[in-house]
Amino acid sequence: MKKIFLVVFSLLLLASISYAQDAEKDMKKAARYLSSYNLDPAANPGKLQESYQLITSALNDTIVSSTSRGWILKGKILNELAAEEVKKKLIDPKYVITMPDAATEAALALKKGIQLSVKKHEAKEALTALLDTENHLNNFGIYAFQEKDYKVAFINFDMAADVYLWMKDNESEETSRLADPAIRSEHFFYTGIAGFYGDNKADAAPYFEELYKNGSKEPFVYEALFSIYESDEEKALVYLNKGRELFPSNSGLLFAEINHYVRKGEMEKMIDKLESALEIEPDNVSIYTTLGSVYDQLCTKATEADDKEKAKECFDKSLSYFNQALKLEPNYFDAIYSIGALYYNSAANMTKELNKYANDYSKEGTKKYNEIKSSMDALFDQALPYFEKAEGINSNDAGVLQALSEIYARKNILDKAQQYKDRLDSIQSK
Repeated sequence: MKKIFLVVFSLLLLASISYAQDAEKDMKKAARYLSSYNLDPAANPGKLQESYQLITSALNDTIVSSTSRGWILKGKILNELAAEEVKKKLIDPKYVITMPDAATEAALALKKGIQLSVKKHEAKEALTALLDTENHLNNFGIYAFQEKDYKVAFINFDMAADVYLWMKDNESEETSRLADPAIRSEHFFYTGIAGFYGDNKADAAPYFEELYKNGSKEPFVYEALFSIYESDEEKALVYLNKGRELFPSNSGLLFAEINHYVRKGEMEKMIDKLESALEIEPDNVSIYTTLGSVYDQLCTKATEADDKEKAKECFDKSLSYFNQALKLEPNYFDAIYSIGALYYNSAANMTKELNKYANDYSKEGTKKYNEIKSSMDALFDQALPYFEKAEGINSNDAGVLQALSEIYARKNILDKAQQYKDRLDSIQSK
């Protein structure tokens, strides 16, 4: 039994040694193929891919993967593969990169090479190769950013920033392109944007925070930080207020502030901000419609408080802003619908007062009832053409169909009322 065990053990040992020797041979062959490719790329186009396959296989061996040589070689091979992709992209901008992870894999391989380095020249070799990797990461990030693939752009830009930090840790940062503060700020800015729009706001935040700390002159830095920390209102407002202070005429920051007050329902503050926005963007239809909506809400509040004078003032201002929006865009759905809703809601608000006289059959009570009903019907009639026009623009809007159904029912045109109700039911059942 002991002899059998020794035989088996010996066979396993021999197999292990044989595999390690094969892995070492593959690594050396990969190095030769890379050299052949570098000497004459045109004559040896296939050698690069072969060298990549060989080194990938070799690094599966625990002995080869425990030393820096294999990882540094892998990083260099991937650098060349990334460079090939960049060349093809320069020749043909429509070229689709086939190895999108080449630069990031190169960076990780070279980082591993630095970590496993025993001799100074090994670390130096890896750090030198990282300079090429850094450029490839930047290029890959730019290509992805231009194609609005913000997730991939962020991965590459973020890794390039990591490379700078690795070089800094090894006292070689002066050779990095990001050693220049201006280039580093620009890189951090676009890395932050890529993360922000690539649904990775949490990882984008440190880049924007670094830029904020250094007094960035980019308004979006402040807007982004406000958005990222929106759940922490106190913290978010610090960024927003600083941005508004530095860039009072920037529309992005202004609208961020407006939306903040919209969510909080602070109408009076919103009006001031929106009127400021009109000075910057007098042809922005959405500002007029937002102002119209704000005054519409104030009209409703005044009506509920039985302040008829205030309600009338807010109604007129709301209508004016919606009409100004239509002067800019005659078929702007939101403004058309909103005017219809303004008249409709004003009519509906009279129902409570009308009901006071519903059972009053005295001469005075009947007169008052008829006066209120006449005014209410007139408002519904004024709402009707706006809802009909809105329906012509968007025939499947539930709010429009419901309003039309109810108005026609009030006018006792029951067949049309039923048509709109049936369409509404059909939409809501889907």
